[in-house]
Amino acid sequence: MSHPGLRARFEPSSMALWLTVAALLALAASCAEDSAAAPCDDGLTPCGGACFDTQADPDHCGGCEGVCASGTRCEAGVCVGGGGGGAGGELCASGLVACSGSCVDLATDAAHCGGCGQECAAEQRCEGGSCRCASGFTACGGGCVDVKSDPLHCGTCEARCPLHETCVEGACVCDEGFAVCGGRCVDLAVDPAHCGACGAACAPGLFCREGACACAAGDYEDIGSTVPRLLTGTTVGAETYFPLACMGVGSTQFVYRFTAEEAGSYKFDTAGSSYDTAIGVLDFDACEELACNDDRGGAVTGSASVALEEGQSVLLVVSGYDGAQGDFALHLDRMAPPACPLDTLATALPLSITGDTWGLGDAVSTRCGSIDTSDASYSFTAPRAGGYVFDTSGSTFDTVLELRRGSCSGTVISCNDNDNAMGAKTSRLVANLAEGQTVVAVVDGVDGGSGPFTLNVSEFVPPPCPELTLDATFPQTVTGTTAIPDRVSALQPPCTRDSGPEATYAFTAPATALYTFDTFGSSFDTVLHVHKGTCSGESVACNDDTSGPQSQVKVMLREGETISVVVDGYAPVASGAFKLNVSQTFVLPCPLIDLGSTVPQTVTGSTADAADVLRPSCGSGAGEVTYRFTAPAAGTYIVDTLGSSLDTALSVLDGSCSGAELACNDDAPGSEQSRLTLELAEGQTIVLLVDGSAAGASGDFTLNIAPFSGGGTCSTAIDLGSVVPQLVTGSTAERPESVRPACGSSSNAPDMIYRFTAPEDGLYIFDTFGSSFDTILQILEESCTGTSLACNDNTDGQQSRVALRLAANQTVLVVVDGLGTSSGDYVLQVDRFTGPGTCATAIHLGSPLSLTRTGTTRGQPDAVRPKCVSAASVSSPETVFTYTAPIRGTYVIDTIGSSFNTVLHVHTRGCVGIELQCNDDLTSSQASRVQIELAPNQTITVVVDGYNGASGDFTLKIAKL
Repeated sequence: MSHPGLRARFEPSSMALWLTVAALLALAASCAEDSAAAPCDDGLTPCGGACFDTQADPDHCGGCEGVCASGTRCEAGVCVGGGGGGAGGELCASGLVACSGSCVDLATDAAHCGGCGQECAAEQRCEGGSCRCASGFTACGGGCVDVKSDPLHCGTCEARCPLHETCVEGACVCDEGFAVCGGRCVDLAVDPAHCGACGAACAPGLFCREGACACAAGDYEDIGSTVPRLLTGTTVGAETYFPLACMGVGSTQFVYRFTAEEAGSYKFDTAGSSYDTAIGVLDFDACEELACNDDRGGAVTGSASVALEEGQSVLLVVSGYDGAQGDFALHLDRMAPPACPLDTLATALPLSITGDTWGLGDAVSTRCGSIDTSDASYSFTAPRAGGYVFDTSGSTFDTVLELRRGSCSGTVISCNDNDNAMGAKTSRLVANLAEGQTVVAVVDGVDGGSGPFTLNVSEFVPPPCPELTLDATFPQTVTGTTAIPDRVSALQPPCTRDSGPEATYAFTAPATALYTFDTFGSSFDTVLHVHKGTCSGESVACNDDTSGPQSQVKVMLREGETISVVVDGYAPVASGAFKLNVSQTFVLPCPLIDLGSTVPQTVTGSTADAADVLRPSCGSGAGEVTYRFTAPAAGTYIVDTLGSSLDTALSVLDGSCSGAELACNDDAPGSEQSRLTLELAEGQTIVLLVDGSAAGASGDFTLNIAPFSGGGTCSTAIDLGSVVPQLVTGSTAERPESVRPACGSSSNAPDMIYRFTAPEDGLYIFDTFGSSFDTILQILEESCTGTSLACNDNTDGQQSRVALRLAANQTVLVVVDGLGTSSGDYVLQVDRFTGPGTCATAIHLGSPLSLTRTGTTRGQPDAVRPKCVSAASVSSPETVFTYTAPIRGTYVIDTIGSSFNTVLHVHTRGCVGIELQCNDDLTSSQASRVQIELAPNQTITVVVDGYNGASGDFTLKIAKL
């Protein structure tokens, strides 16, 4: 409010003074603008080209435009001490302040809140000189926000809306196109966990595309269901979508969607593409890889075939191998239904037919080809007996050719992938057919290969056998090849299961000598066989491998004797260039030296440069020296080569060098030398062969012959008489080996032989319990050449035990032997078993519905072998029971609670009856259990046995279910 008295004091003289001051101020401002502005000191504000303290200058109070009224002062940018001044020098009303030419209330003015120029934000109002949030806004994090719509402060300052949510009326809601699933907003069009609906998760490997689970995440071209068709495109610059199993990582891909219009087999290939392609076929719904191929049929293009249901969609992925990319061609077609045979061949030979396997079905799975490969098949009937050649020469892909007997489902006669003789990927077969015999020829492809093919059929004319003749010059080498077109295996070597084509030679011995034939230096795995006279003659010798894959045979021939020599291959595909080497060796007479009947005697000699004429069963291809010896008296003789310098083999022939081999030994226990025990009659003549244990083993040898004077051999068995029980002890150390046991693994172990006669009918037990080494116990009938009545290796640890039923006055030989080369001190016990629980003295359990019986199998005989235990397992003692079922029902029999590994078997009518049930081990247990249906009053034999020699205390339970 203005004061009238004060106002009168300014008029007119005061007003003139005011105008003068104002004019000066304006002039100063104008001058300041014309001059260069200088920076103001700290705390000063530039106004009109000059610097002022707007906190204290009354003419610039709170800002350049703030002028305090007369009688007031400027403190902290506010006019105090009287009325305010307004614009143009007018006074501001009380409580107002001049700011920017206007009188404002600093307590409420949002543009000058608390001071001139202190403007509040748009969402704020001025209260008490301070900026505060306007109505509807909340202070959050130093600003004012609308918590009803701000997604960063929705409802409260701390509430932030997640991705894909908007704040509406203070609550987070899903954006348009999103749905609430599991407490969060998801896009049902692309979310694989909620595809199309909440909880509708896609299977692993599938993507959510437009609300449906699909195999493809990226782009693909839908080509519908039209077949056949050819598509072209490029993978250059394309993306990589799928990790296909048959291609390198990182190859770009072009993807098509194909839908089968009807059920059937469809084939897709990339023949004609510009680069090394690969093709994959994936199920559109499940993304399962149905097929994948990089190279098929020997080409760098891919080919795949799949069986599809009507309406089934697949993704065809055209890619490249190991990063390759380029322009491609994709062929699609529906394969014809499998058919076999497609046609019948004419019988006028030779003939040649052409066809194409592309689009044909897979009617036959050839033995040497591959699965899911198109094939063409033809029936052929031989017009006459003979050999017939089938081949696919002229075909455009890697073929397989197979012949089947009679029909497409007949047995395979022969199958061929690559014809090595032709040096190509075409195939060739030769078969001997009877007149009127029908075969089916199947043209197939390797690894899915298909395309145009040629099938040729002609008659095979075999070469004569023998085909060539060897000269009589020595040494000599002839060369040749068995890889000849139309050459097949006509002769089967006696020493191999299968063979390839062969070359045959006739040879007539110019003199009586040892002739050596070998194939050393040949290019393939050979087989060499020799026949008397012609190729169909008796086999004289046959060898597969002597030096690596090469072969050697030695044949003793008389002057003028003719043989056929056959150079063969180890397998049907084994053929090629060969060398046949022939040499002649004149041999010494056999036997070389007669040793007479002197014993003991020792002779020395050498096998160096000796001919290899005779082959002992335990030696291998070294030269031998032969001796004749005649036994001066009946008895046991020891022959050995101890002291020799080479690894010897020692063989004994009966009577002459052509006699039967009586015995043979390579290594005596603990030695590379040889040792034999012989039982000879007085005046009996034998031939001794001192040989090498392997080809090339030769050197100086020592041959020792001496009679064995101790008892316990085959001819001097120690008589135990008929006393039971009895116990004898002794040692097998330094003993001869008279008998090879029928069980265990004895390798020239020395033995001791006893004779025992049963005093009466009964079951007799023989054991070696207490012996110091790993024994083998054998019972022979009457003599060492008699039948083995019983044999046992291990029953109680390393010791042996046999139970044998003998008739009164029956005599047997008891042989105490060793495992391997074991020998040492032994204990032999003989006793008659009279206890219960045998097959003849079974313990009757009666007929209770449930019972428990305890006992032990220790000391029991072993008379019956269960079928549920391997025949190779060591036999065990057993206890035998009988049980009669009181009523019809299912009965459970077990040995749970026994102390050893039991075997339980049940028979009808005693131990020799039919075995009804057998069990070795329950699950996670060494106990046994059987379950059996029994009729009223039916009696069974129950045998508690042991596994692999085990014995001990048992618990037998029988109960009805």
